[in-house]
Amino acid sequence: MNASAHHEGLTRASATRALVAACTSAGLSAHQAELLRLGENAIYALPREGVAVRVARSDTGDIEAKVAKELAVARWLRAQDFPGVGPRDDIPQPLRSEGKLVTFWEYIPPGRAEPRLTDLAMLLRAFHALPEPGFVLPALDPFATMWRRLERAHGVKKQDVDFLSEACARSEAAFHEVVAQHPTSLVHGDAHRGNLLGRGDEVLLIDYEAVAVGPRSWDLLPTAIAVDRFALPRPDYEAFCRSYGQDVTTSEDYEELRTVRELGMTTWLMQNAQSGAAAEEFAVRMESLRKEDRERHWHAL
Repeated sequence: MNASAHHEGLTRASATRALVAACTSAGLSAHQAELLRLGENAIYALPREGVAVRVARSDTGDIEAKVAKELAVARWLRAQDFPGVGPRDDIPQPLRSEGKLVTFWEYIPPGRAEPRLTDLAMLLRAFHALPEPGFVLPALDPFATMWRRLERAHGVKKQDVDFLSEACARSEAAFHEVVAQHPTSLVHGDAHRGNLLGRGDEVLLIDYEAVAVGPRSWDLLPTAIAVDRFALPRPDYEAFCRSYGQDVTTSEDYEELRTVRELGMTTWLMQNAQSGAAAEEFAVRMESLRKEDRERHWHAL
């Protein structure tokens, strides 16, 4: 194993090395692997093998617990007949490869039609109606991840890291007060249309890394924010609200929760904002946050 792998972080190069080594150990071919996403994890498709591979960041102290939770949630959802994506349990996992934890999942080929926001709304209704599983889930706390990202920030301006750190410090106590005032249930934690996959006529909700116990409104925020930030047409948002049965923007806590979610979205992008389109978009988000411009359009990457 590369001796510096533990400290390199998750880059395209380090993720690919981990992918190839893990696939070799698992008896899979990584030839023609396609990188689908590089963010909190690197996600690869191996269509020939019928496998999707997730390479997790290695710079968190609780990464083993997070990966174990993700696998446990996926298996539990399968037992509940919930439309999700399960792990490939015929492959021993997780595997530690090049200092990173690697998991193997069912591969879902691209569907003919893109899932709709109303699909997301209906899946969230069903997800929120599930009982809590028979194992312990963490309380919703997006700040733990944000602080970890800020502590390990590199390749971005110090004043940007300082601004985000101060903004997180201002919002953290208020967020926990809001959570304490609302009933909690199972929440997905990162509920947006990018975490939907189509399989035939069925739509699947994927990515269980952020599953926790918290207020259901947290899962409604990304779609609400998308109206201002990502130019989501308001009729599409209204259809989402009708399908779910709630408009989170009418809540008195919406602006506070929105701030927290936007800080999370920005620190997520910061991890890969050293150059190119990600750096340009990070600058846009930082300017809008500094100016408290709630209507400045962002771009999804």
